[in-house]
Amino acid sequence: MRNPLPFADVIPAGDLHRRAALNFQRLHESAFRFDAMIHSSTAKEAPGDWIGRAILGLTLLGQTLKTEPHYLEECIARLPEACNARGYIGVIHPAGTADENQVGGHNGLLRGLCEYHLWKQDPRALTAIRGILRHLMVPTTALYAQYPDQPLQKLQDGSQIGLTVQNEGPWLGLSTDIGTVFFTLDGLTQAYLIEPDPELRKLIETMISRYAQLDVVKLGAQTHSCLTALRGILRWYDTVDARPEYLAMVQARYALYRELAETEIHANFNWFGRPDWTEACAVIDAFMLAVQLWQITGEGDYLTEAHRVYFNAMCYAQRPNGGFGCDHCVGAQGELFISPHRFFEAPWCCSMRGAEGLARAAQYGTYVDPDPGAVWLPFYFEGGSTLRFSSGTLQLACHSEYPHAGKVTYTVIATTLRHPVEFNFFVPPGVKGASMRLTRASSPLILDVQKGFMRVMLHPEPGEVFDLELPLTIWPEQPQNPDRLPGHHRFAHGPLFLGAETKDPLALAADEAFKPMGAGRYLCTRTGTLLAPLDGLTYLSEAQARAHRAQLLFPDKIL
Repeated sequence: MRNPLPFADVIPAGDLHRRAALNFQRLHESAFRFDAMIHSSTAKEAPGDWIGRAILGLTLLGQTLKTEPHYLEECIARLPEACNARGYIGVIHPAGTADENQVGGHNGLLRGLCEYHLWKQDPRALTAIRGILRHLMVPTTALYAQYPDQPLQKLQDGSQIGLTVQNEGPWLGLSTDIGTVFFTLDGLTQAYLIEPDPELRKLIETMISRYAQLDVVKLGAQTHSCLTALRGILRWYDTVDARPEYLAMVQARYALYRELAETEIHANFNWFGRPDWTEACAVIDAFMLAVQLWQITGEGDYLTEAHRVYFNAMCYAQRPNGGFGCDHCVGAQGELFISPHRFFEAPWCCSMRGAEGLARAAQYGTYVDPDPGAVWLPFYFEGGSTLRFSSGTLQLACHSEYPHAGKVTYTVIATTLRHPVEFNFFVPPGVKGASMRLTRASSPLILDVQKGFMRVMLHPEPGEVFDLELPLTIWPEQPQNPDRLPGHHRFAHGPLFLGAETKDPLALAADEAFKPMGAGRYLCTRTGTLLAPLDGLTYLSEAQARAHRAQLLFPDKIL
């Protein structure tokens, strides 16, 4: 079975390394120190969330960048100071009751502790995980039968931070981040893999069963909570219980999200039915979920979506200081322009969530099936990698101009392979597989199509260089949801959507002539309009990034 490389075998370089290093630096600033986090703006509403996300982000980026985080050890050592007598954070509610934000807030803490334990094998992390599961999570099992399945009007006014609304019944508080308790499936399913327990399994199965009954659109569920819950269910399907209905539910709800709550830059509406702003947390979830669905199903369309999410929505959401924030929902309610929202950075959630997105991107660059020997290259990120097969080891270095240009070069650093290996090169959006060329010493190799990839058998030798050409050019395409804006179109260069920095809306016909200007930029020969990728906010000053505004959707003419 194909799996992404472990962190130890990946050395990111280029733009991905730069983004990860920027985010790592941001997570070392004062807002992400232990004392600040346990007294943060979200400490009361979502106890455990801020510090848990920080532990998770620092743990994953520390492994990605091969750098020990400066303040992570203090967080683990002092975590008991933040916990109550039962081993979790916040109020101890009467037996038979729970608060949604408190339970949901501990998802980040569970995930952070799980990843830290997997990295360091630290018994302190395992003790903390056990306390949260035994005393906070498992006692909620019987309460999910009474989780409301009707929209509660008092929850519909949620803002950038999930607030607790008092409720009658066993759920003393419900979250304006509607459905947030179910994204705890992410942490619970990972904890189960570390320490399987029958009571925990019952809780997970109860939650999945209840979640399957809920109409997330009717409830106006938060899309971050929905996508995170789906990742947890998909992990359960992939590692514990491969019931077909689990996979079917994940695929169906992911398709529903894409149809009803995705912007034209492939970011998210923060809630179903409320395109108020995007949330980078959900963007990272959408990216990871798309890749994981491809890994399990082999359907290349999921990777096409992952490219668009990463190279547009996710890259645009990262700010010059390395954090992540919210943007306007381009394409919704007639909005033609993409620009940052007034929630320019969300340090309480998105800046930390971005760390996992960048770390996973580094992992997702290469997948390996060790026996009999196959490798998949889904993204063409720059960097070094060590590929381990039953027949030996292969070390590669990748220099990539993708997605701004269509040239990728692989150099064989070392190899002990005894047999040829099957290489699979992904056919990106806007590229025809038949146009892709792979050469060795200037000699073309024969490629054949295999489920969205171009396949070839190779037995690399030390020092060999392989050049991959991916012809990229500008092309018009229909909006993500044509019904929202009939008569409009987008322009793309490979996976990159192109925008025009203009004050007033302008018209560009789908069949306009463009002059290539390099790096994915094109000049319209009729109007002189420059179209450029939207992934460059981290290369601007903060003032420039805050003021950025680019038209993404174009009519043939202005009426």
